[in-house]
Amino acid sequence: MRCLVISTSVLFIAVQVQPSAIVAIATIPPVHSEMEESRAKDSSPVISRVRDGSALTRYLPSLQRLLQRCVNDDPAGSSIGFLAPLSDEVAIKHWLDLQPSITGDSAENTLLIATLEDDTVIATVLIARALKQTHIYKGEVRKLLVHPDFRRHGLGRTMMTAVERTAREDLGLELLLLDTATAFPARLLYLKTGWTEWGICPDYAMDAAGSKHECSFFFKRL
Repeated sequence: MRCLVISTSVLFIAVQVQPSAIVAIATIPPVHSEMEESRAKDSSPVISRVRDGSALTRYLPSLQRLLQRCVNDDPAGSSIGFLAPLSDEVAIKHWLDLQPSITGDSAENTLLIATLEDDTVIATVLIARALKQTHIYKGEVRKLLVHPDFRRHGLGRTMMTAVERTAREDLGLELLLLDTATAFPARLLYLKTGWTEWGICPDYAMDAAGSKHECSFFFKRL
């Protein structure tokens, strides 16, 4: 499920693939918050992969704040597995619990983050690989989070571009799956960027305010 509002107005400048990370650079127009606008001035977010525990520790405070903003700012518009209000303890535990699955040479999952020059994390997304031998060619996209002050500028689209490139070139995947609340703006992003909606399930999940809603399921061949 997703917690973001998306627009398609992003100017994509460059993507560079390095052995240690996937890096994507995008120019984002002025943001809503004066504080965030000052922080983001003359800087472009860099998308990279979190590969070890030290990196996770480095970004943990910012990851905690991002998750809490995505859940608590608009509970009725968030459906990522948490009820509001999301506490510090639960938010931190979520990221720490991910560490065994995203670090090391045999990591099952891939965590991509978008950061500013001061290491502030403004977006994240997770690629979860299927573990069964008969499903190793596919993965699932989970928890695309975009900081509320950086929405409506195409960052979600940029993150999904990095997801597809990483899944195809680094992980060797052929098929990606995801789901999102049918009424949420993220659904429009996927429809506009080549994802196929194959089904809708009523009352599939709750939003952070506790209301049930239907969910749309998507796939994309790489």
